[in-house]
Amino acid sequence: MPALPRTASPILSALARSRYQTKAFRQIRHASQGGHVGTVSTKFGSSAQADWGYQWKKVGGVAMMYFPVVAVVMFWPYAVAPIMDIVEDKW
Repeated sequence: MPALPRTASPILSALARSRYQTKAFRQIRHASQGGHVGTVSTKFGSSAQADWGYQWKKVGGVAMMYFPVVAVVMFWPYAVAPIMDIVEDKW
């Protein structure tokens, strides 16, 4: 079976490049070319060490917000029950 000839319309090509080529498709195409996937960024230089103090600080900051919020969400009925008993007795 012979290959079908490819017709390239300049209008359709321009439309495909401008409108239908989104950032995600460019990223996929760029990643599929290889070479840079899985490489370490050179933002901090070639002799950058792991900064475990920074990571623990991040974890601690998240924990300081996570646990109190979870406690309030899960245990608010225990705090509200005695207050509602007092309010109901007055009515």
